[in-house]
Amino acid sequence: MTELKSIPLSEFLSLELPSRSYIIDPLLPKGGLMEIYAAAGIGKTTFALSLGLSAAIGQSFMKWGVHKPWNVLYIDGEMADSDMQNRLEAATQSFNVSSKEISNFRLLSRDQCGGVLPDIGTVEGQNRLQPETEVADLIFLDNLSCLMFSGKENDADAWSVVQRWLLTLRAQEKSIVMLHHSGKNGSSRGTSRRHDALDTVIKLDRPSAYNQSDGAKFEVQFEKTRHFFGPEAEPIGLEYCVEGGIACWNEFEITNEKEVEVVKLTTEGMNQVEIASHLGISQGEVSKRLKSARANRLC
Repeated sequence: MTELKSIPLSEFLSLELPSRSYIIDPLLPKGGLMEIYAAAGIGKTTFALSLGLSAAIGQSFMKWGVHKPWNVLYIDGEMADSDMQNRLEAATQSFNVSSKEISNFRLLSRDQCGGVLPDIGTVEGQNRLQPETEVADLIFLDNLSCLMFSGKENDADAWSVVQRWLLTLRAQEKSIVMLHHSGKNGSSRGTSRRHDALDTVIKLDRPSAYNQSDGAKFEVQFEKTRHFFGPEAEPIGLEYCVEGGIACWNEFEITNEKEVEVVKLTTEGMNQVEIASHLGISQGEVSKRLKSARANRLC
């Protein structure tokens, strides 16, 4: 066990520390923790697979930089192998690479493990995963509801077992991306304690004028950004398309329709709790939308 030892301020500030490197710049530093959450069917897995493949092949994805290839482990506890196969094939096409050229992206799937993966909510389950996690730089957990069976989602003590594991992996300079569902109020489901140690929290949300025929089209909203701010933390719109038989991603402009709706309900006398319930979004997002509306002189 490492001995505890405090050091004086002057000594700490004189330490020669390496600059922070990024798996996905600036979203995810090496040894970073990130959550991507959304309602069912928005496109979490499609988005996460593209992030994972970009890291594996060392190729930037949209405006996020990847400067070298990394060893990626994708743990999928939800999707049937046939569906995952189709999504991965399309994802590799979008990067214009052959799957045969990618040796450092590994998939640990439910179907290939007898229908059940280890419970990350237990130390035993975490230890069973160690042979796979120890050779990875970047680990995806898709999704928490299908990989954590011990305890309740809103139980902070139950989450402590997982958080200790994540912090141990982070100390080994491994980066983790967790996928999760949003609740009825639009916020990430379960205990808020889960976000305490995270570097980045991303919410994927439908644009106001969304139609079912649009497929995977969503706004990427940043709810927590420990290492970046300003323009880099502004939301962007992404649309997953098939053009000429090849899958690709396009960026679309985000409108201020949600700000307009929040302002309208505010002027009608609704408070933030009522607006959040009416629109199916979190109170934090209502506050953020109001702030944006004031900045854009919509109210």
